[in-house]
Amino acid sequence: MCCTSVRNGTLVVKQKSDGKTSFADLVPGVKKLDHDRINTYRDRVKNSARSTPGSPESRPDFSNIGFRQLNRLQDSHYDSSITKKQQRKIRQGTLAVDDQLDLHGCTQEQAIIELNHFLDHALSLGFKLLIIIHGKGQRSAGDAVLKPLVQHWLAHQPSVRAWCPAQANHGGSGASYVYLRSS
Repeated sequence: MCCTSVRNGTLVVKQKSDGKTSFADLVPGVKKLDHDRINTYRDRVKNSARSTPGSPESRPDFSNIGFRQLNRLQDSHYDSSITKKQQRKIRQGTLAVDDQLDLHGCTQEQAIIELNHFLDHALSLGFKLLIIIHGKGQRSAGDAVLKPLVQHWLAHQPSVRAWCPAQANHGGSGASYVYLRSS
């Protein structure tokens, strides 16, 4: 048994018979916690609307998108967390490309399915830079169909930090570099 007492302003500790003294024995009034972890995020509000990447709930439905809505997007987008130096490396295609997807010949529905599978696969392997080949739309009856669809889809992916047109050796304006968040 361990006992503590104060004599002449000095803490006197008598050790247990096994020679060990615990912190609780040294400091009177200390209670032992039931667990050894403190949840510092307990008071924060959890974002329940956003689910994990790859889950069906996190992917919007693109089946009823109007064509005019698709044409309003810009050719490139960079998340605010990306530095100018990183943006330049992505734009110039100097980063190593981890994988690519060719959507030539796909319908809009097939393209969305392929894009979802491709992104899930890339995220599971920890890829950073991808190329999506969507074509320029020169063989379409009207304007390009897949390019604006891909850009719209990229804008709605929480795991995508940036995208921009590829360099000529990677497909030029018929392809896009896609930069992903770290897992």
